[in-house]
Amino acid sequence: MLLVLLCAATPVVNCQQSTKSGTTPRPDNGTFVQNTNRNDIFGFSYALPGEWHKSRVAPAALPSGAYYLFIGDRDTAESLLNRVMVIADPESYKVSTQEYLSAFIRAQVRNANAEVIHAPSSFVSGKNNFYRADYKRVENGITVYSSIVCTKRNSYWLSWNFVTPSQRDLDDAVNTLQHISFDHP
Repeated sequence: MLLVLLCAATPVVNCQQSTKSGTTPRPDNGTFVQNTNRNDIFGFSYALPGEWHKSRVAPAALPSGAYYLFIGDRDTAESLLNRVMVIADPESYKVSTQEYLSAFIRAQVRNANAEVIHAPSSFVSGKNNFYRADYKRVENGITVYSSIVCTKRNSYWLSWNFVTPSQRDLDDAVNTLQHISFDHP
């Protein structure tokens, strides 16, 4: 039986979050056509390799104000899927993207007994600046590898949350970000 990961990788800055009601528009999910997730509100296209598909899983609830933009899965030879969840979380406090990511990782260590395997750091993919951190945790006796990659856009933190059964799969999944493009600054 295929074990589907419902990642607990949700934005955890919610402990600091007070959503700006009425000032930040609710983003739509965008579209997924020919393996490309397109979101006009945030002006990005995220092309996934052919073995990825839109997930049929009902996602876990997110903190108030945060929204799933896309969830994609890739079947593997393992009993676990590779998963990417694209999440928009409104910028409620004026903290940097690095501070946002660091708060997320601290919460994963504290709440999910995660072990950091790649401390938060910046990188550029295409012409886009991102921050990334990787961690692993044991879920029902199985080691699960996760990465969060985020950037700030239109008063939201956009995050790509990856969950995989191995470090190699995690690196392959994160490399899909090479196929993301933004329309305008």
